[in-house]
Amino acid sequence: MAKRANPYTDDFIQQSKIYVGLKQLNNNEDGLRKVYEKTLELLFRGAKKSQNSTQSCETVHVERKDGMKQLFIGKDGSLLHFGNMAIDKNMEAQYCACSGLKVNCCAYCEIALCVACQHQCGVCQQFYCSKCSLIGQEGTEICVSCYT
Repeated sequence: MAKRANPYTDDFIQQSKIYVGLKQLNNNEDGLRKVYEKTLELLFRGAKKSQNSTQSCETVHVERKDGMKQLFIGKDGSLLHFGNMAIDKNMEAQYCACSGLKVNCCAYCEIALCVACQHQCGVCQQFYCSKCSLIGQEGTEICVSCYT
């Protein structure tokens, strides 16, 4: 025997549970525009502050060994493919985290390394810190770039 037909199909409205929270209420165009404008204002304020503090720095054009280029933020917030990095000349000698005098920089994260903290990659022969190097097969050290 077949089921009998529902007599209330004409006025049946399917109900579903909907959760509307604070995040959904604030996620409109006006709210997102306010957040975007505030973020831009904070970025530009920080850039102005850093420009004022770099008066005692000299700009140095840095060539990287791996051929990568550094991007710079322009005055209008756009990315520039040319520029110079500011290096503080008041900073005398940089020290490694273990209080040793800096000899090299990590080729991956560019922190200061002393003789005791540097690890040489067995593949590319560059120096890395202990966080950016791994132990490979046969006990050789391999950097995270060459470990693929």
